[in-house]
Amino acid sequence: MLLPFVAMAQTATDVVQPPKEFNPAGWDWAFIAACALTVLIILVIARAFDIGSLTEKVTGKKVIGWTKVNAWLAIIIIIAGAAGITYEMIYHGKLILLNDSASEHGKTIDSMFNWTFGFTFLVFCITEILLFWFMFRYRYREGEKALYYLHNNKLEVFWTIVPAIVLTFLVLRGFNTWSRITDPSKVSKDATQIEVYAYQFGWKARFAGDDNKFGESNFTFISGTNPLGLAVGAEVDSLMAELKRDISKIDILLASAADSSRVWQTALRDLEAKQNTTAYPEVYKDVLTKATDARTGAYVRNLNKDKKRKQTNLWRIAEYKKNKDFFNNAANDDKITTEIVLVKGKEYVFKFRARDVIHSAYMPEFRAQMNVVPGMATQFAFTPIKTTAEARKDKNNKDFDFHLYCNKICGAAHYNMKIKITVVATEQEYKEWLATQTTVVAPPVVETPEAPKTDSVAPATDKTVAVIHN
Repeated sequence: MLLPFVAMAQTATDVVQPPKEFNPAGWDWAFIAACALTVLIILVIARAFDIGSLTEKVTGKKVIGWTKVNAWLAIIIIIAGAAGITYEMIYHGKLILLNDSASEHGKTIDSMFNWTFGFTFLVFCITEILLFWFMFRYRYREGEKALYYLHNNKLEVFWTIVPAIVLTFLVLRGFNTWSRITDPSKVSKDATQIEVYAYQFGWKARFAGDDNKFGESNFTFISGTNPLGLAVGAEVDSLMAELKRDISKIDILLASAADSSRVWQTALRDLEAKQNTTAYPEVYKDVLTKATDARTGAYVRNLNKDKKRKQTNLWRIAEYKKNKDFFNNAANDDKITTEIVLVKGKEYVFKFRARDVIHSAYMPEFRAQMNVVPGMATQFAFTPIKTTAEARKDKNNKDFDFHLYCNKICGAAHYNMKIKITVVATEQEYKEWLATQTTVVAPPVVETPEAPKTDSVAPATDKTVAVIHN
């Protein structure tokens, strides 16, 4: 007989502290005042320019040659911008170009990013230089007439074909890389599968047991002690019994709905008669809501909806129970963890599922990201090429760890949603860690039969007895 289902809820580690409360007393008011003064000075200068423009209109004489000023400002701005960009590339360029991926395909992702950055940076520099130079070179001069350049076929062909070639190169390379890491047919048969479940607000990973097979799961089976909805007979039977009890409780509430309505109406009248509507606003609001729901029939409708939902869930479970292949005990030896351990150089396929809302699994160092959608499974494959110890050495940070984050805002505690990933060097380290993890269903205890009791002292012969007595 199997022992009771092992509870899988575990306390998440590495808790991120929540944002600080709004506290103006801690602000740098001197800096804020300086910024406000700067803005005020700019507004005063702008107002002075307006007065200068008005003076020109009144006197008919130019006070400032704004065309020339703007032209030279364009040159100053482009030179200052070029100096700023050069400074950033020298001192922070290493933070822009990616080259520290911890996965095999990550090198291709980094290369794609760097090529894209190179193309766009080159185009940016050319267009900005031309833009500001044209502002200077072709500024307005009295007596000169503008040249209207309507069309040029060579230019049209050039700036259509060149971007098309560049974009085709980038898109096709990206598509091939994406297909290789998400298409199931292109993943090695020897790849190890890991299921990752997202929920508000955390992650759970499931590793296959000794049979190297994942048991079936379904959202219909989700309960307090079976958060992943695994096809475990004892848990599903317990859920069915709980649903039946809930339906019975709803039937009792429906039978007493008329009495409940009178109770809440009476409570509401008492509060209004004693003028406690303002003294206890929350109590009054709660009683008013319940009395209104009872009077309008919303209370009964909600009970019926809840009953129908539970009956539907019960029917679905019963249909699944008919499928013996679904409940094949394959899930019993699976292991649910709040940490993921990988082996360097081994390919893995992450299969993602969501229990509530849309999440996004994001592993920045492995250059991996995939939406996690309720009701469907998504996957991402990669091979780690750097252990946690090596990453700590490269980053010169003994406390560094890989993490899987949620990269899609999914609720109030989204900032705290992550799971630690540890990459080890050998398969033996991984097996030792996995052996410490608890199976979904505890294995049966095999009692060892007791050995027959024997006397510790051999029976004495007459000769022995004689010696003892002597």
